[in-house]
Amino acid sequence: MARERRASEQIQQRALGAMLTDAFFTWPSAVNIAFSLVMFFLVPHLFIWWQPWFWLVFGLVAEAIYLVATLTDPVASQQAVSRMLMERFDPSDIKNPSARQRLQKALEYKKNIDAFVSRQTGAMKVSLSQTANEINDWIELIYRLAKSIDTFEANAIIDRDRRAVPTELENLKRRLAVETDPGVKAELEEAVAIRQQLLDNLKSIESSVKRTDIKLDNTLAQLSTVYAQMQLLDTKAMDSGRAQRLRSQIQDEIASLSDTISSMDDVYSYKGYQSALQDADQTDLAQGAIPPSDVAAQRTGRRNG
Repeated sequence: MARERRASEQIQQRALGAMLTDAFFTWPSAVNIAFSLVMFFLVPHLFIWWQPWFWLVFGLVAEAIYLVATLTDPVASQQAVSRMLMERFDPSDIKNPSARQRLQKALEYKKNIDAFVSRQTGAMKVSLSQTANEINDWIELIYRLAKSIDTFEANAIIDRDRRAVPTELENLKRRLAVETDPGVKAELEEAVAIRQQLLDNLKSIESSVKRTDIKLDNTLAQLSTVYAQMQLLDTKAMDSGRAQRLRSQIQDEIASLSDTISSMDDVYSYKGYQSALQDADQTDLAQGAIPPSDVAAQRTGRRNG
């Protein structure tokens, strides 16, 4: 959760910087600066006691007031955050078509939620603004889930091993079935056990990716539900605590997504997989279950992948 919170804070900080830049280069800001400079040169002494540099101070104060008013505008802030989300979590970064489409829909829901919040007033706007900000974390996790699917599909080593390891395992089992020498048989049994562990790890990775795909669907449905529930909120609902329950629902979903991301990070560290892979190569070479030239070829192929 700490990582997601830091990312959300970074987005808000970047949004604040973007708002400041946008506000400075707007026409009200330009008019204020131009007016101050024109008056400084053309009407240096507006009153007897008036000093020319008063116009510069006037311009600075007016500009500061305008910038502060812009930065504290919740609508402008939410719009800036939405732009930052689109830039940071660009759907075009996702290669998997299905995952990319889900991220696009999630960003559309977020945009609609921000628009709904901007139309509210008073306590309702304050509460829903906090809710909308928490959905930023949600969007980031959806993006990371989508990227994890890309990572799996782009890994040539795993893709090749998913096809090769089952065949290697079956070949070892056939050799084991006809082997009569006790020493060679013991070596083949160990080789089979290691290949089986490797295959189990590959299946575990594939299963995790399938669960991630399902989780993306469920998460998008949850986001759709949140958006629909927001439409039902009114001032009375604020008193009844419905908005607070909505925030709790969002926080629970974020926690669930964080757990999924953590599991995927563990899977993609490949610790168990890489360990089994190394054991398979070393055992085959040391015990002679597979000719050294075959093992070397397999290892080279995996490294090149």
